Amino acid sequence: MPKFAYVLPDPLSYTDWVEFEEDLACVKQAGYGAVELQIADPAAIDEPALRSSLGKAGLPMCAFQTGSSYSSCGNCLCTPDAAIRNRTVKLLKSFVDFASRLNAVIVFGSLQGRTTDEPDTTAGRKRIVEAIGEVCRYATKRGVTVCMEPVNHLETAYHNTIREVERLVRSLNTPSARMMIDTFHMNIEEKDMTGPIAPVADILAHVHLSDTNRDVLGAGHWDTAAFLRDLRSAGYAGYCSVGVYNTRQSRKECMRLCMKALKQANLSESGRRRS
Repeated sequence: MPKFAYVLPDPLSYTDWVEFEEDLACVKQAGYGAVELQIADPAAIDEPALRSSLGKAGLPMCAFQTGSSYSSCGNCLCTPDAAIRNRTVKLLKSFVDFASRLNAVIVFGSLQGRTTDEPDTTAGRKRIVEAIGEVCRYATKRGVTVCMEPVNHLETAYHNTIREVERLVRSLNTPSARMMIDTFHMNIEEKDMTGPIAPVADILAHVHLSDTNRDVLGAGHWDTAAFLRDLRSAGYAGYCSVGVYNTRQSRKECMRLCMKALKQANLSESGRRRS
């Protein structure tokens, strides 16, 4: 049975730490079992304060995203600029160390880059595979899971589909290398929203739930109940993090509405099984 988490922005993006703690409390009150954070650089985070705030809210941090440093700092793995690649690998290793201390998984995808970074996708892909292989070997020694995410072709030039990421993960052949799926990206890249799940069940370590318009669950045309049913059928029991990135609702209201949609999806599935 999947567990539900909610995605919050980088704590450093808040007006102050009190506001961040208020959001953590709202996540807990809405009924989520964990939080996922968007973090640009773990070195910039006050880790003792973060640990204290998570403990106060009674929430573990199940995962954190790494992609925001692509747009904010220009970090990238496909680029021919070795200095940028080395800097990005170093950053990802610092994320691994951070994850090992907080018992969280790493979400990786956008740092691969775009064709504007490297027009030769064959060369870019080779650099990505070499770099992420190095990071995953480092992560394996520290017991950390790196969840590689298929990100749609409008946001990155590499490994856009579940099948492409599956091939990458299996080729790396290391315990730390796993994959995740995101329903928003699946809606763009996959022909079927449920069929691709079963073949990757053995390497699936994290899930993002985001509606087709990236508003609250139920505001788009994605069938939440059917997707959760297939996750359960595949035996997935990890976290599903809800992400809302395009809305006019307050964050607190988004948390509430998304949890309501998840509960309705579960009730719908329970009714279907009884009938």
